[in-house]
Amino acid sequence: VENLKEAVKTMDAISLHIPLNDETKNMINLDLLKTMKKNCIIINAARGGIINENDLEYFLKNKIIGGAALDVYEIEPPTNKNLIKLENLICTPHTGGNAYEAVFSMGLSALNHLVNYSKQN
Repeated sequence: VENLKEAVKTMDAISLHIPLNDETKNMINLDLLKTMKKNCIIINAARGGIINENDLEYFLKNKIIGGAALDVYEIEPPTNKNLIKLENLICTPHTGGNAYEAVFSMGLSALNHLVNYSKQN
């Protein structure tokens, strides 16, 4: 965590693409947010729960960091209306996996499973 605190001091943008587990739960919290540059933006396209949303709300509301973008939320759909209404937050409805290529691959995988199943029966 200490290395992470040192690293975020120099970053203009942070984009999260990590799993949610015991080590990453609330990893982005009051303690880490206060080390970020004033113009820093943070993007979470990974998993809800990595960012402590209450801490993020405080930092965004008071313009202590530049902004944020969330595609994932601790509770989905998000229930914290005060957070999602902030002008320096961009919210998307958990669409990160909805790229054409991802949807095509999922469909192709489903078809392959059906073909393999039919060959076995």
